[in-house]
Amino acid sequence: MYWAQINNCFIVLSLLVSLGLSAQDEERMPRRGSMFIDDSTRQVYGPETSRWFDREDIFYEQWSTRPVDTVIRDFHRMGPVEKSRYKYQDLGNIGTAVRPVFPQVPVRLGVASGFDGYDMYWQETTPRYFNTRSPYSNLHLVLGGRGRSITSVAYSRNINPRLNFGFRYYGLFIDKQVQRQGKGDRNVKNNSYTIFLSYHSKDSAYTLLADFRRMYHRVFESGGVQLTGTYNVADLFLLNAQPWLTTAETNDLRRNYHLYQQYRVGKGLQFYHRLESYRQRNVFTDPSPTNPFYDTLIIDSLSAYDKVKFATLRNELGVKGRAGSFFYNGFVAARTFGMDYLYLNESYLDFPAAQGNEYYAGGELVLPLPRLGTLSGKLNWMFDKRYYFNARLVTYWLEAGLTRSVYTPTFLQQAYRGPHNVWLNNFSNTEASEFKGNLILRTGRMEIFPGLSLHTSRNLIYFRDGFAGGQAVLPVQSSGYQTVVLPQVNFSVQPLKHLYLRGELVYSRILENDDNALQLPLWYAWAQMSYANIWFNGNFDFQVGIDLNYKKPYAAYAYDPTVQQFYLQNQIYTPDFPMVDVFLNAKILRGRIFLRYHNLLMTVLNGGPVPTPYYPGVRNTVDFGFDWSFYD
Repeated sequence: MYWAQINNCFIVLSLLVSLGLSAQDEERMPRRGSMFIDDSTRQVYGPETSRWFDREDIFYEQWSTRPVDTVIRDFHRMGPVEKSRYKYQDLGNIGTAVRPVFPQVPVRLGVASGFDGYDMYWQETTPRYFNTRSPYSNLHLVLGGRGRSITSVAYSRNINPRLNFGFRYYGLFIDKQVQRQGKGDRNVKNNSYTIFLSYHSKDSAYTLLADFRRMYHRVFESGGVQLTGTYNVADLFLLNAQPWLTTAETNDLRRNYHLYQQYRVGKGLQFYHRLESYRQRNVFTDPSPTNPFYDTLIIDSLSAYDKVKFATLRNELGVKGRAGSFFYNGFVAARTFGMDYLYLNESYLDFPAAQGNEYYAGGELVLPLPRLGTLSGKLNWMFDKRYYFNARLVTYWLEAGLTRSVYTPTFLQQAYRGPHNVWLNNFSNTEASEFKGNLILRTGRMEIFPGLSLHTSRNLIYFRDGFAGGQAVLPVQSSGYQTVVLPQVNFSVQPLKHLYLRGELVYSRILENDDNALQLPLWYAWAQMSYANIWFNGNFDFQVGIDLNYKKPYAAYAYDPTVQQFYLQNQIYTPDFPMVDVFLNAKILRGRIFLRYHNLLMTVLNGGPVPTPYYPGVRNTVDFGFDWSFYD
């Protein structure tokens, strides 16, 4: 099935290229100073001739490109949560809903739908733009144990030296980990694609970036294992463990058009325009609406079905420029939004209308500090009490940043009516601030980055349980403050040639927690020991090692699939169980491969990882993946 999907992607790519594009004329591309002399005896094209850049490179006038990624370090990590080193909480399986473990300051100021559990997978579709001397394609395939597969297919080519076109497909095909009926019994299906284009004029005065993204993310909900109250962790991993839900599904359909263009008027002066159109449709359905899992039934029907739609259109005009390390930017923006509930009449809402306009102004400065580093500041203001501010200092021995935001409650937090839930609130804006800083200590084969984060919130909105009768989970707003301090240290040590020790340790101290609105693990730890070398005259580059991730047991947030929200609970704690993986990453010619044994300790210990109450993690298994690039 996977190979059929990959084959279809290549067919689509070939049709797009053959119908819309002419063959790349290599002779029209300048090769001044080229080291490529004899095409018949050398591999002319490779990672250095297929280079990529992103939106930030163009916006900040970096004009720098990077070679295609061929690094093997940490190549064995599957999915966004693993790549974050488990600083996010999910439901134990790739593709399920996600939330950050530690508090964050949102960049968003205006309204949002509130259905953000799958944002991390949407971010996977963010495009990279390319500049290639030959057609470039890449195939990335992960064949994880217990039916977990990830597919990525990318293609890009220059139509001429100033115009590039590309396409990327991304898919998740993840089987259930509880009562899996056989191969293909899915827990998650994700099909996403991105089409992108970049262009610049002959003198590079005018630059254009355009892309279209679409994601259709489906999750077949289980509701967790059928246990009540406190439980024995080993019971979650029994072969006869039964899920609460067998017919429920949530799906999230998103699409985004993005257009960015800039024109250089003179040295250090540019005008730019950014247009972005975003749509989201979120659906929950269950043909068994009276399942005992649900605590209430608000809309009585033969089948539970709910759908919300959210759309925005943002226009931004600005001026910017760079002179050496100095950079400035100023902008104004207008954002039109609309929220459509299926079972709720928006005219009844007390908070700002479900349709309307938002207006923004802001800017950014980056100041060079001679022989020291840089100081930067960014401001985004909505012409009222809502704003986002960030200041950052980067030197050779210190990094420090201050962020503050006053942002709007989401539509879901303010009002909702669906098959199993109903509420109407009038929450005020939330305030969040964060100070982060760390020292940079480098000596010989050792790097140490001791640091500290201080996070405060006011009027925090969160979901919690514990309500008597009727609905057990509702959104609430704290009446006070939450203050958290996070001392931490990152390190990288090379005690012997080719042997590496890396790690991170975070201690969580809650100084103030009005309404008991926060739950954090007291300790978070990640450590890796690896051996890396290159053998066989540079033809076999490899890394072999062991990964460890650990969180001290804490009352992790539980999950309500009907509204795709994590909620605060204080009865059930995560098990005291570290995640240990043994891995091999290697590069052979133009390909990268990995082989790992996931969740090693489950072979000798009773129990397993449970990131969310009643949701067991993946059992011990073998995972394999490879990545291969083609440059012609």
